[in-house]
Amino acid sequence: MADYSKDYYQILGVSENASIDQIKQAFHNLAFKYHPDRPNGDEKRFKEINEAYQTLSNQSTKQQYDTMRKFGGSSFNNRSASGFNWTDAGFGNVSDFSSFGGFNDFNDIFGSFFNQSYSSKANRKSQNENSNIEIQIEISFKESFLGVKKDIKYQRTVLCDHCNGNGYPADAKLKTCKNCNGQGYVIKKRHIPLFGTINEQAVCNDCAGRGQIADKKCNHCGSQGFISETKIETINIPMGIRDGDILEIAGKGNIKNKKYKSGNLYVHIHVKTDKNYWREGDNLCTQININFAEAALGIKKEIRYIDDKILVVDIPNGIMTNTTLKLKGKGFKRLNQNTTGDLLITVNIITPQKLSKQAEELFKKLKSEL
Repeated sequence: MADYSKDYYQILGVSENASIDQIKQAFHNLAFKYHPDRPNGDEKRFKEINEAYQTLSNQSTKQQYDTMRKFGGSSFNNRSASGFNWTDAGFGNVSDFSSFGGFNDFNDIFGSFFNQSYSSKANRKSQNENSNIEIQIEISFKESFLGVKKDIKYQRTVLCDHCNGNGYPADAKLKTCKNCNGQGYVIKKRHIPLFGTINEQAVCNDCAGRGQIADKKCNHCGSQGFISETKIETINIPMGIRDGDILEIAGKGNIKNKKYKSGNLYVHIHVKTDKNYWREGDNLCTQININFAEAALGIKKEIRYIDDKILVVDIPNGIMTNTTLKLKGKGFKRLNQNTTGDLLITVNIITPQKLSKQAEELFKKLKSEL
């Protein structure tokens, strides 16, 4: 649940008008910087960044967060109504929310505010469904250009193979859970200032939402139905991938409940810089140095391309310094397209710092000629 007392936009360093893509990019940069596995990582800061991202990266939860903040939503976290003006919101003087007949669930109340459809079934699913996993990997500039296969290692939750995710062995006898009467969830009454007494649904702790209790437990998973495993997954990183891009690998996330599909694996890509090349859009960029004579006469110059092959660049005579030459189709492959950017080569003319006596004489003669 979002904490409306926190300014998630400030935490991510973006404006309230930031797009989802801008929010994602800000998260990628901060998460990479503060990830606990990094040398100077900060677990507390990382969790705060992730909390902000989980709320703002989804259009629905972002809208809810913005609306609650607009109406003084931080007061709900503090159990105070001082920040919310019910008269302005169109409800008149309200001191006890129990006067609004028909609201049987806290989610129903907020559903009426935000025109969202909440149901008991959806609420239980959100508590039981399988979750996604997000990891960060770093690749070289060359790998981002050429594409690469990477083996990634991460922790995930999977169904226990000893009990098939049931939490009990095959010979166990089952009986209906008395705590929830086989529903898998219980209703709890809760008093909240301003709202009065409301009903909340929660997963039954006695049967873990199954509705049944076995007389035996699975010793392998401790009756949870799932275990943690170290997973090694080979992923294909496509040619032309950018720094900050995210690869989605369906079904490779966590799975705790076999009633629902596995979560997904999201791989955040960070691309290292290269000493000889850089990227502008889908263009691959580099620079070469030539001397005065080569600039005046022209030259065919060999350069080592990003794939380590040798390219011959035809530099015309009379070229000026900082001129950019273009080799079409030698840039980055555009993702999901059959087109590529160009190779842009900036030509620098180097002025010699020291001249031999012979060279100095030749330059003097050349000066008089020019």
